[in-house]
Amino acid sequence: MAIDISNKDLQAYYEYLRNTIFDPESADIDFDELSDDDHRDFAEALMQFGKMAMETREFAFNLSRGELDCIQPSRGNEIAAPLKSLHATLKHLTWQTKQISCGDYDQHVDFMGEFSDAFNMMVEQLAERRREMEAEAENNKKHMEELAKTNSIFEAITSSMEEWIVMIDRTTGERLFANHSPESMLMSDTFDKQLYDILHDYAASLTSDDEPRKEEFTLISDRAMQHFELMLYPIKWFEYDALACVLMDVTASKEEYSRLEDAAYRDVMTGVHNRLFGMTLLDEYTANHTPFELIFVDMDMLKYVNDVFGHAEGDAYIKSVADILQEVSGASAVCRLGGDEFMIIITGAELGKRDMNEAFETLRNKLANTNILDENGQPLYHRSISFGIIRVDELNTLSTSDILATADERMYEYKKAHKQERRV
Repeated sequence: MAIDISNKDLQAYYEYLRNTIFDPESADIDFDELSDDDHRDFAEALMQFGKMAMETREFAFNLSRGELDCIQPSRGNEIAAPLKSLHATLKHLTWQTKQISCGDYDQHVDFMGEFSDAFNMMVEQLAERRREMEAEAENNKKHMEELAKTNSIFEAITSSMEEWIVMIDRTTGERLFANHSPESMLMSDTFDKQLYDILHDYAASLTSDDEPRKEEFTLISDRAMQHFELMLYPIKWFEYDALACVLMDVTASKEEYSRLEDAAYRDVMTGVHNRLFGMTLLDEYTANHTPFELIFVDMDMLKYVNDVFGHAEGDAYIKSVADILQEVSGASAVCRLGGDEFMIIITGAELGKRDMNEAFETLRNKLANTNILDENGQPLYHRSISFGIIRVDELNTLSTSDILATADERMYEYKKAHKQERRV
């Protein structure tokens, strides 16, 4: 049945439809303003349509913003039916995505065309990546287990070794492994920090391409001194760029070497340095043009003492001369060259501080006070020395033998000049 609509009513319906689209809050039809009550059913149907359209519009807007928990259109709104279906699909896809994020890669989409293909390909790639990561993790686990087993064997072997093996991180200096504790290897509590500072410095100076290197160092405190030989090996230790430090305590051997070296340079009878030490030092000073003063000393009447009073008294005479000569202030070395000959070398700060002729005259007089007396209070023999002195500066061109020969000549000149003082 045709409906006759006046212009006024038509304008009201137009305004309502327009507001439904552009100003939903103002969309309304005033039934009292309609010109014919017969239009009420049409107006109500139009408003029902407008309400569904506005619900659908709001629903679509919420979906576009991803607000899946929004209020859905009323049950009878068939206009929104496709959007309701899309909403259900998006809710299910959201759930599937959450399942995938939890590791469930069995999820598939079969009802959304190209999106389904892309989605399912993504899930398959994620599943493949997971399988690869699981295989890699399993390999890493086996590798770490093998490393741990190897490390246990390494620790068991190295724990019985005399050498001290220390692993440190070359970058940070962190201690990664040690087969012995510092307390069991170091002589002083203060050595621990000294040691690791030294090792860290070595670590910082080496790269993984460097060859193994041998070093020596000494730890010093107020109460102890400890010598080490060190072998350095840049290596890979688990995930670390490490430095393997193999330390050997050589303190005992160093001390023994020092003792043997000292013994090799000492005169057994007197305890002063021997000819080897004196000549070595003299050669060194001459070669380096070091200024020094050399005093050549010869004991007077030693042969007579040995012949008349025996070698025991002769030895006592030699020792008394050695004791007197060691009183020379600032002497670099007092050396017995052999028999009745001694050599004294003065250098450094004491050089030139006093007249050595006066100093040795004083020693000569002091030696006379050690004479052995007979029952009448008279000396059995007169203990005395003759000496010759030579001063050598940095411009010296004489050889070692020339220097000794000059001092020897001056000694004999002194001996001849004082011959009358010596009597039996």
